[in-house]
Formats: sequence, C-alpha cells, structure tokens
Amino acid sequence: MTTPTTSGTTGASARWLRRPRPRQDPSARLVCLPHAGGTASSYAPWTARLPTGTELIGVQYPGRHDRLAEPLMKSVVEIADAVAPVLAPYADRPLFLFGHSMGSLVAYEVAIRLEAGPGPDPAGLFVSDQYAPHRSTPPDETLDDATVEREARVSGWTDPAVLDHPELRQLVLPALLADVRASMTYHRADPVRLRTPIAAYGGRGDSDDVPGELAAWGELTSGRAVWRAFEGDHFYLRAREAELVADIVARMSDWGEAPVGHR
Repeated sequence: MTTPTTSGTTGASARWLRRPRPRQDPSARLVCLPHAGGTASSYAPWTARLPTGTELIGVQYPGRHDRLAEPLMKSVVEIADAVAPVLAPYADRPLFLFGHSMGSLVAYEVAIRLEAGPGPDPAGLFVSDQYAPHRSTPPDETLDDATVEREARVSGWTDPAVLDHPELRQLVLPALLADVRASMTYHRADPVRLRTPIAAYGGRGDSDDVPGELAAWGELTSGRAVWRAFEGDHFYLRAREAELVADIVARMSDWGEAPVGHR
C-alpha cells in the first residue's frame, strides 16, 4: 500500500480528492462525500472544527466545479467503484466516511468495497439525511428531467433560488439532475451488512419519521450503531455545523483504533 504524501497525489487521486489542509502525520482522516449537485469545497470549513491531527478529505465528483468538463456519472455504484480504490491508500490511518444525502449512499457503497478489499476496514461511517438503502423503493415512472427537478425542489435537495437564476441554473442543473437521478434509482433489496460502525444524522423537519429512518441504518452493521436528530430540515448541517462536527469528532475518538487488517 502506498502512503499518500502531504504535497498531494497524482492521477486519479488528484482528480477525485481535495485536501484543504494536508497533514504530515495525521492521526485520522475524515472523508466527506457531497450531496446531489454538491462539491468538495462545501466541507472545507470543517477543517477549523476538527482536531489538529485529523485530516479532512473532500471528494470531488466529475461534472462540476474544477471537473466541470468531465462526463457526469450516472449511478451511485459507478461513483463508488471509482472512489473506493482512490481512497484505499489513505486507510493507513483510521479512515472515516461522511456522506450527506446522496453522499450517504456513495459512502455506504465505498465502505462495502473497502471492507471487501485487502486493506483495513473503515473506522466509521457517518450518514446524513438519507433513507437506508433497504428502505427505499425505486420509482416506477420514467425519470425525465422535469420529474427529477420537481423531486429536487419538493424534497429540499437544492436552493430553489439557484434553479430560478438563469446563469446559475445552466451551471449547476446538469450535475444536480444526474445526482438526484442516481439517488432516486439506487436500491438494494438485499443490502450488505457492514462490520463498520454507523452513526446516522438528520434534520427533524426533513420527514414525518426521522427517528425511524435514522435507526434503520443500524440494521446495516454488525458493529455499533447510533443516531441523532438535529433541529432543521434537509440541510440542517448548515445551521448545526458546530454541533454535528462535534458529535462526529466524539465518535471518531471513540471508534478510531489503529487499522490492522479487517476487524
């Protein structure tokens, strides 16, 4: 296994990973996978709230921001297939995965692949405001662009003001539609049960049964499972960033053991 360098990486790693504050000798790493239409930069402010020894890594999906010219990916599985091998070298230290909304599904699929590989298991999986894979039902209707955009608006997955602004709409809509479609069509009737512990977070105002939806993630691990709801809606983490990151840091401290093969 090749140990990443502080000066950055090349090839696939350079395309996929953003390290706002690279650490020479990190004690742990927190990998953040964005929501539908999101970018790695949205997590950069978290670095100020993390312990000095924790390195934050943001995943940059293609088709947006500095990867705008690259083709969009069409499924959660396709994204996870690309991300998992890029992250594997970073598991030389306790590696934690955080995903919000669609990013939770990608993080779960990445955890499956890392557990199946030759390296250490992830030290923890943090999911946020997303149905557990076995609790979702793929839509039967044809997912044309109008249907997907309507779902994004109704579900609060994006700021309507962005979609109503002609210039911003042209810039963000393709990635948003691709990501929302990937999220809406993802389903695992027989999900993989992880060894990795899971913490599920959500906004109390995001649905009618937030406790039940968050608790369902506990069915997908043989390890420890916890959940916590915060005041707010689908993007509760913007107003509750300090509380959320503090809870994540506490879990990392509790779960972060030296990665020695599979647990």
